[in-house]
Amino acid sequence: MKHDGVYYAGKSKEGDLLPEKRICSHLKVLARTRDPQQSEWGVLLEWRDYDNHIHKWAMPLELLRGDSADIVGELLRRGLDIPYGKKNKVVEYIQSSAPYKRITCTDKTGWHNHVYVTPEHVYGDEDSNFIYQSGAAGIQSGFSTAGTLNGWRENVARYAQGNSRLVFSISMAFAGSLVGLANIESGGVHFSGGSKDGKTTVLLAAASVFGHPDTYKRTYRATANALEGVASLHNDGFLPLDELKQCTPKEAGEVVYMLANGQDKARMKDHGGLRALKTWRLLFLSTGEISLVDYLKSAGIQSYAGQEVRLANIPADAGKGYKILENLHGFQSVTDFFTHMHKAIRRHHGTAGAAWLETITSEQETIRENLPDLISQFVADVLPNNNSTQADTVAKRAALVAIAGELATKHGLTGWQAGEATAAAKRCFRDWLAEFGTGDREDLRILDTVRAFIERNGDKFMNHEEGRELSEGSELVRDLVGFHRLAGSEGREYLILASQIERVVEGFNVKQAVKALLKHNWISKTETDSRGYTVASVRVTLPRFGRTRCYFLNLNAADTDV
Repeated sequence: MKHDGVYYAGKSKEGDLLPEKRICSHLKVLARTRDPQQSEWGVLLEWRDYDNHIHKWAMPLELLRGDSADIVGELLRRGLDIPYGKKNKVVEYIQSSAPYKRITCTDKTGWHNHVYVTPEHVYGDEDSNFIYQSGAAGIQSGFSTAGTLNGWRENVARYAQGNSRLVFSISMAFAGSLVGLANIESGGVHFSGGSKDGKTTVLLAAASVFGHPDTYKRTYRATANALEGVASLHNDGFLPLDELKQCTPKEAGEVVYMLANGQDKARMKDHGGLRALKTWRLLFLSTGEISLVDYLKSAGIQSYAGQEVRLANIPADAGKGYKILENLHGFQSVTDFFTHMHKAIRRHHGTAGAAWLETITSEQETIRENLPDLISQFVADVLPNNNSTQADTVAKRAALVAIAGELATKHGLTGWQAGEATAAAKRCFRDWLAEFGTGDREDLRILDTVRAFIERNGDKFMNHEEGRELSEGSELVRDLVGFHRLAGSEGREYLILASQIERVVEGFNVKQAVKALLKHNWISKTETDSRGYTVASVRVTLPRFGRTRCYFLNLNAADTDV
């Protein structure tokens, strides 16, 4: 190493020392890296680019197994000066180095002991002992900073005040790093509404907390496999996803489950054995012109309550005549407001997120201790008579958003008044609840499925009036599902053959479906077995069928308050 770079001096065939040749600009090999299992070894490199900016890269030694093109490409991409023809010597220099220092590496962002790791920086008192090391070169994380924290606070956060969707989204960006500390489930929020109503602007404003809005934001236009890698890169963090319709309905449903469940698919290695699973915890903010449920329905795909809980749909329109906004803060129009925000977030971004991570790493234990009580209080405020685990799950997510927004405000990151983030979270949660309902959403789906089947397949039920015999000579209807008859003032009663119940509740587990039908009085007759248990199907004698079991359904007498 010399003042202007790294030099190599070879020897001639006769063993004489040849003149030194410069192989690259200054390149330091600072340490060896390895994970806690003494695997995934690498080296930590440092250099300056042509503008004298410092770059650090934890390079996996695994990249040396090929022709090293990925290594050289990454060094060149980040501004290391490598003269023509000297690429192999640079790789040889790296491989032959023997630094004494050891650093723990990880390929996952987020919390590691008491530090918080991003691809660009490590936050916390033990920051020098950890480094992010990706198994591939050229990782595009989206974390970056520009402008100043004061500039972001005065030109972005300031105009979020009084706008529930905007405050909620920015608070959600902060809240992603608290999911693990709170020990709650990963999940998302989806703003649905018409085109050009400001959904993407709000999403970009939230993305500006941690990086350039155009690069930190992701889109649904990717395979599920690619989004697994993106989710891992946003572990213990916030993932903004724009425009639901950029993936197919089938993929959209799978992506929501995958992101919320926090684990990728089990896959085989090239030479046998299972690959290590990627895992993550995060909050994700999504946008689209329609909700996930409506998108699946448009393709004839059954949706489930689990999807609606994992991705809570909130109408983008705030109801004040300003699309997604409620307060224009003196701007002449919604368009002027959006134009200002787009300019401001590109000029000032990432600084709030960096300050936030510095804050929460220093107060990690206190935050962890306080979160359960704060979450419980918020849930009690918005669900005083809660009897739905589904609403409780979304309420806890909204609580974490409120808490994060208030904590960021307390530490001077937003400039908002105390209570602003809480009010926004409560407003958005109640707008979700008004659409979702307070009962068990899965029950409602089952009831809707049963009603729709009967309405759609009336010709598959044979008339069998009470007191009227079904003679042996009667012609059975084609593809018979059961029978119908009048049941006095309670209207029409349906006798579903037990062998056909799976068709009637298609898409749902039969036991779960029958339990829901019983709970809401859709099953009008039951019997008790020899053990004293209530049985939902009743044994009846039918001509041509003999002794058989049927489910007695009466939709008119049912309790539909779910």
